[in-house]
Amino acid sequence: MSTASQTAISVDAPGKVNLYLAVGDVRPDGYHPLTTLFAAVSLTETITVSEGAAPGLSLSMDIVPGSLVNQQMQAGQFDPADVPMDERNLVYRAAELILAEHGIDSALALHLHIAKAVPVAGGMAGGSADAAAALIATDRYLYATGRTGALLTQTEYERLAAQLGADIPFSVRAALGQTLALGQGTGTELQNVAAPREPLHLVIVAAQFGLSTPSVFKQLDAGRAAGEYPASGELLEPAELLEALNSYDGSEAALASLAPLLRNDLQAPALSCAPQLEPTLNLRESEGVYASLVSGSGPTVLLLTSSQAHAESLAASLRAAGHHAVSALSA
Repeated sequence: MSTASQTAISVDAPGKVNLYLAVGDVRPDGYHPLTTLFAAVSLTETITVSEGAAPGLSLSMDIVPGSLVNQQMQAGQFDPADVPMDERNLVYRAAELILAEHGIDSALALHLHIAKAVPVAGGMAGGSADAAAALIATDRYLYATGRTGALLTQTEYERLAAQLGADIPFSVRAALGQTLALGQGTGTELQNVAAPREPLHLVIVAAQFGLSTPSVFKQLDAGRAAGEYPASGELLEPAELLEALNSYDGSEAALASLAPLLRNDLQAPALSCAPQLEPTLNLRESEGVYASLVSGSGPTVLLLTSSQAHAESLAASLRAAGHHAVSALSA
């Protein structure tokens, strides 16, 4: 056992994209049933838990150099001061849940540091990744410093995660190494999916603004009521996409078969809320880009490319043109 002053526990959790997102009609409780395929990406948030300077929980944050968030900050489109460092932050609430689960007084001095790389309000579950990493890192810190006799299980982490947000149970799984999962219900009912033999090569383009998830869902509901978007239909598992991923070998033929199977029912309403996304989505017509898709509720856009070299080249070209872009791997 290490003393508390000597111990610092860090946990990484990746951001995510939705390779498939079918959304049902709003329920009486305000939530939408959905079927989605969550895929982790190689952009990660890191939470480090250590002894605090005073009783209670404290937070701090820095921005990962070269990340999408760093690009946004350098352009004056993201201010770290806008991220609350108190109980409004999911990291703080996740640590509180772990302390309560173990019956530990919340006056214990704990400090949680956030290394931020995934855009805020970008449809990539950056806050969910923070919360997932905070749950695991806080639990491991308490165990390492002798405050608890055993670590919680993954099932227990996911139960706590569901109290914080619908994306967070998947973020827990992704932090623990499961990079692909089918989500149903509100996204909390998860079924693991085997990752393809070869990763998908993506360019992730962050917008110069955020989009409110509730506003995008509200636009979906209004658009369906007005007949602007297709009716929801039955929420079925994306069998063809799952088969395409299962057999994916990285070839251009496999990529061409997989690309048309990507789906996001929130893309049209996100585009209605933010028409300025259209030029980025139209990059799907560029050479070597097989698909473009809004990530979750947006406004981040992902471009599916043919290779890591092409993804890196395209990301560099987009940055030179004033966009915030990085290459990434998924699944």
